[in-house]
Formats: sequence, structure tokens, C-alpha cells
Amino acid sequence: MIPPLFYLDRYRNEGTRTYSRHADYTEADVRYRPNTGVDHFPVPAFLVPTEELNLYLADPHPSLLDRFSEGAETLFFVHPQLLERPGDDPYLARVLSLPRAPREIWASPSSSTRTLYVRDSDQPHALKLHFPFRVSRYGRRMRDEVVEQAIDVSRELEAGVGAMDPDFAFLREVLGVTFRNLRPETPRGENWGFLVRELTPFPASGESRSLVPGFALYGRDFHDPAEEPLLYALLSDKNPKSFLLDEIMLPIIRHWVTCFLEFGLLLEPHGQNVLLETGPGGSIQRIVHRDLNLGVDNRRRRDAGLPTGGTNTYNRMESGAFSSVTYDKFMGGHFFDYLAACAGARFRNLDLADLRGACKEEFLDLFPDHERYLPRSVQYFSERRDRFGKPTFMDTGKAPDWRP
Repeated sequence: MIPPLFYLDRYRNEGTRTYSRHADYTEADVRYRPNTGVDHFPVPAFLVPTEELNLYLADPHPSLLDRFSEGAETLFFVHPQLLERPGDDPYLARVLSLPRAPREIWASPSSSTRTLYVRDSDQPHALKLHFPFRVSRYGRRMRDEVVEQAIDVSRELEAGVGAMDPDFAFLREVLGVTFRNLRPETPRGENWGFLVRELTPFPASGESRSLVPGFALYGRDFHDPAEEPLLYALLSDKNPKSFLLDEIMLPIIRHWVTCFLEFGLLLEPHGQNVLLETGPGGSIQRIVHRDLNLGVDNRRRRDAGLPTGGTNTYNRMESGAFSSVTYDKFMGGHFFDYLAACAGARFRNLDLADLRGACKEEFLDLFPDHERYLPRSVQYFSERRDRFGKPTFMDTGKAPDWRP
């Protein structure tokens, strides 16, 4: 029996954040972290005049839109930790000057801390809230251009999903709400807000299926550390090499390459962003991708005849450094390496070189001119920051493990 997503997302992540010295760092208070005994907590909502806000839509369910926006006023959600540590923020000051909504919502943290599962809704959804506290490498701010781009990407993927494999699905970001910029003279807008994410994978399958976060395959259980990895239950009596390659690794590689070639978008398929959609008996039906704050490769978009302009420059790339980060490090180092190590701990004859070799062949077959866009060596985040506090890239000098 596979536990529900809410449980797996919170409590099957122990021991997985070891891929960098920053990975397990958090400034979230204990009661707001996913791996605690706190089941849920209230999230305050304020009534903000809609004329003061930007609303971004990507075909939300009518009941969701009605719940958030009520004509002259729109519900504006704020993470409770932000209210406890307000600091000097003009947008938060404006929020605090407004009346609260008649009732707060109850939510539970997901593995990403700032993304909260809403508990009292007939239409399953999550809120991705502004959380300017450091988790891993940096504060998790939901600035306007971040929110807008996630909605744009969701809309574009929905319109072009026919170009993807049938085993590809994603969680749509359907509504974004941010304050309008009060300081247009600054180098970039610091006005912020939140996203609404649907929890039903798109395209809809029409069947009852379970979702399993990638890290839950090899992560230990918070409540029962002796529990066997879920990967072993899904493997059952299957051939481990065929299972890993045919049902997880090769489909994800196809999704990454196709998404890059068709849209110039850089999927980030690490263990947190990948969900396995399982059917009866635990069989994997599709790979579901979540979190659409993706990098955009402008070079590929120009080559594919796609627009590169728009209203923001968030995460728009003119080099292949971040492509390497997403493929070589996020997918390869932060997910595939962990999967292979977990499987190899039980199946001693599983050869890591065989897995990597098959993935390299698949990548080359799908993307023969990859050297036009991706660097020869692996790139990753450095310890240096740009003027906005974002980590810069560095060349590790290492050859890729999961591509030629």
C-alpha cells in the first residue's frame, strides 16, 4: 500500500538532502517545517483591493478563481512566519493595514516548506507563498516576475503538451497574485505575492492514481527510519535495470530534451520536482513534473522560432550553464545517482556504468547536436552571489556522468 502524497512529501525525505553543504539548511521555524509532528496550521488571508494587484491566469478552475478573487477585493495569503518577522517591507506594511478575511485557511507544508497543501477545498490545490527566509542556498521570494513566468510557462506547456510523450504530465500553475510595483525606479521589482497550483496532473488521466515524490523512493521515513525504501516495493520482482531505465530515467530524459527543443524550457527533474503517477499495484503510468519556475534558454527559443521577449527577464539564459545545472546536477547528481545507489544497495549486480551508458545513448539519439547548447563540462552553483544575492555559476571541470 503506497502512502498518500501528503505523507510521502513530508515524511519520506529523510537522508536525501546530502548533495551539497547547503541542502539541509533552513530558516523556517520548526512548526512550519514539513518533517515535524505539526499536522497543519492556519494561513492568514487579507482582503486587498484588486486594483492594487496583478492577477495572472492560466485557465484556473472556476471554483478556484471564485474563491480567490471577489471582484473589488482579492484574497491575499501571507505565510505566518512572515507576519512574525515583518522587517522593513512596504508590501507587507500595506497588507497589515488591511482587514483580514473572515476566515483563515488551514494548510500543511510540502517538502519545499513554502508550498502549502490547502486542506479545506473540494478542488485540490496548493499555495506557493512568499517566504523570504533562507532554505538551502537562498531566500524563497515570490517576486512578481517569478510569479508571472510560472503562469506563462504553465500556459505554454498546456497549449503545447501534444508535443510531449504520453507519459509526460505536470501540475499546472493556474493563478498568480502579486502587488503592483510601488518602486518602479529600482533595478528590479521587489513586489511579491503567491501562486496557486492545481494538484490534479494535466492532462487529466480520468483514473484514480497515486503520486509518489522521487525522493520518497529512497528517503527514510521520519516516523519509522527502519522502514524499507519504497523503491524496493515498486521494484518487487522486476528487473532493476529495466525498471529504473524504462520506467523512470529514460522517460525523464526524453521529457527534458523534448521540453528544451520544443519550448526552450529547462525542466528541473530532481527528486523533489518529479512525481511518479502510479496505478493499481504500483505500476508507473506517467512522470508528473511540478514547480514551473523554470529557466528559459533564449538561444533555443530563437532557433525554434519562439518569442524571447515578454514582460520580464527572470531566468532567461544566453548560455548553457543552467542547462547543465538542471540536467547534470539536478537530474543526474541529485536524483539518478540516489536512485542508482538505493537500488544497488539491494541488487549488487546492478552496474552503475550500464545505467549511465544507456542514458547517454538515449540522450545522444534524441539530441545529436547537444554540444551547440550544453557545455562539455558540468556546471554548478558557486559560493559567489550576484548583486541580487543569487548564486553565480561555476565550471566544475568534471565530465558529465549522464550524457555524452
